[in-house]
Amino acid sequence: MLNDPVTLMFTRVPKHGRERDWELSIAEMDRAARNFPGHMGTTVLKPRTGIGKAYRIIVRFDSLDNFRRWETSEERERLLQELESMESEPVTFWQETGLETWFELPEDVGKHHMMIPPPRHKMMVVSCIGVYLTITPLLISLGPQLSGFPIYVVTLVLVAITSVLLTYVVMPVMSRIFRHWLYERQA
Repeated sequence: MLNDPVTLMFTRVPKHGRERDWELSIAEMDRAARNFPGHMGTTVLKPRTGIGKAYRIIVRFDSLDNFRRWETSEERERLLQELESMESEPVTFWQETGLETWFELPEDVGKHHMMIPPPRHKMMVVSCIGVYLTITPLLISLGPQLSGFPIYVVTLVLVAITSVLLTYVVMPVMSRIFRHWLYERQA
């Protein structure tokens, strides 16, 4: 459990007129976090024009222990106080549960610019392709071995295998293959 990867997501709202300073401050915080063991990246999703003012920040560490080292560091605390002084609302923490969790953002996100997540209809299309390409081979290869079991057992086995494959193999590959289509607005 302590060695599992950690993904934290926050919503933060900079004060009106302070957005540029806030973006520079969040970039400084990202640079500092990169120096900590286990940091796997920070993604900053800029609000869509005309639809709110909240930024979504996704921070990844390879383990809870490494995240806690960063979270309890004096450097993070100092940078966090600076960041919070430029914010108009309290930070909110959330855990994404939708299709967004399956999509791997392009490598250059969070390094020098902000990014908007792909539209839901595009994520749905790519997800459908990924699910089809996962379930079909599983049914072909495991169907004969599972044919004597009750449907709820067959479904349980297929759902468990499909979920693992989609999360760790299929969707990261699909998001790279369809990157230009998924993120064409930001090109």
